[in-house]
Amino acid sequence: MKYKIVLFMLLSLIFTMSNAYSDEYFELDSIPEEYRFPKYNNIAHPPIDIEYKGHKGTAMFLSNTFEDGRRNLEVYFLTNNNKELNKAYELYTYQYGDEELVSAFEYVDKKTGDKYIYMLLKDTLTPNKSYSYRITELPLYIEEDGILRALFFIGDDNSLSKIPCIDDFETDRRCEFSTKEGLIKYLDREKKW
Repeated sequence: MKYKIVLFMLLSLIFTMSNAYSDEYFELDSIPEEYRFPKYNNIAHPPIDIEYKGHKGTAMFLSNTFEDGRRNLEVYFLTNNNKELNKAYELYTYQYGDEELVSAFEYVDKKTGDKYIYMLLKDTLTPNKSYSYRITELPLYIEEDGILRALFFIGDDNSLSKIPCIDDFETDRRCEFSTKEGLIKYLDREKKW
């Protein structure tokens, strides 16, 4: 675990260091955006070590807070004996503006044995009065090349992310999955069928 934390810290340094192209020979504006190193100023959630069907990986949750207060969230998956880093998910700033990553964890579907990374996001509707919660699911799978990967997928069974769940402190309405523990109970019940 110590090795993973040190590796995560090194990757964070790489992501937050000055751009590799920013010296006197390069005009940064002339470099296409997709070739620039991303920069992150926050760790949105501690990394999660995953083991699935004999393969290992680490999910990392990175974020930026921009001058206008909006944030983004990017989930990277480190796999293939720490040799391969893939972006598994990105929540853009216009979507993530008021949301907060409450929890991220691995979950095993007891019926199928499939494993997922779940993220619980909280959105402030009215400060100290009402909050909305939503779920994002990243299925884990092993590709034909034998490498474990995490992938954001919206398929036929995406009803979980559409369920409105609201805490309203002016009424008695409460979200049953506003915590990691509540979400695990909810998933156990819903995935039983």
